[in-house]
Amino acid sequence: MESFANDLSQMQRTPLHADHVEALREVGTIRTYGAGDTIIRPGDPLEELLYIESGEIEVVHPITLERTIAATMGASQFTGEIGTLSGAVSMIQMRACETSTVIAVQNADLIKLMSRIPEMSDIILTVFAARRRGNIEHGQTELKLIGADVDKDIQKIAVFAQRNRIAAQLIDLESAEADAERTSCDLQGCGPAVIFGGEVIYDPTPEKLARTLGLELVIPNGEVVDVLIVGGGPAGVAAGVYAGAEGLSAVVAED
Repeated sequence: MESFANDLSQMQRTPLHADHVEALREVGTIRTYGAGDTIIRPGDPLEELLYIESGEIEVVHPITLERTIAATMGASQFTGEIGTLSGAVSMIQMRACETSTVIAVQNADLIKLMSRIPEMSDIILTVFAARRRGNIEHGQTELKLIGADVDKDIQKIAVFAQRNRIAAQLIDLESAEADAERTSCDLQGCGPAVIFGGEVIYDPTPEKLARTLGLELVIPNGEVVDVLIVGGGPAGVAAGVYAGAEGLSAVVAED
């Protein structure tokens, strides 16, 4: 398996240079969130990067709204992870801790900037990769797989998530944590389940999960692309970004 983001603590907080921020400002829009405002919810499309000029943003549980990650993002940091560049959906919920001003840059504009300013691209890709690794290693996600310890169908989904570097919490069927998740989702019974963003995915399969997470790409019959990139890790996503910047149509394929 490809190795990426070795120094998590450094990579997650690598700052952009002043000229990078000015480039973001030229194509972005200024937006202000009030204290307590929700910025994104699990399942919302990752359509933009937010560069924080002032204020503070935290990750919270979608139901209890309690902070789920000790660290927050403050001025000079930016939101997003690898899924931001590949059309996925958010795996977490974020809100403003206090009045916060950000530069919002749409993905298409961000990719153009990254192709034009390689140094900025390297920083963003490095931080995005580190966040994806951190999400996986520390279970920073609202995808909960209950019963992978005993159920073959849930095990298949867990393998799919692992192979595609999708952050998921594996919860034993008979654990107190499983009971708490069932209660919060008003899920009757004690059977295995897949929960995303506080919502139950009924009759779950890897294909259904892929659709839920925005990972399924349907290509019309007969459509021709210039480049096929096999592997959707950081290197694959970077290759797709740079191919698009050169005017090539590219598809990044995963399991």
